[in-house]
Amino acid sequence: MLAAVQTLREMNADNLRKVPADAPTAFIKPRWKPLVITPEGLDRKFYEICALSELKNALRSGDIWVKGSRQFRDFDDYLLPAEK
Repeated sequence: MLAAVQTLREMNADNLRKVPADAPTAFIKPRWKPLVITPEGLDRKFYEICALSELKNALRSGDIWVKGSRQFRDFDDYLLPAEK
């Protein structure tokens, strides 16, 4: 997931219009595949929407967290520290 976000950042920085052939695709759920994966390659528009949608879902579920964030912090931060 984070590799896909990094790919999007690189594409935007380099003004690339096409998604690189080696872009990560493991995060693409079956419902997205017909839209993202086309005979011509990866559709940039749908790849970007899919990646950001899956990032949002991962943040909400706690699979991914943002250091220093109040809303999207690590779930372990909510737990009481274990006594030693």
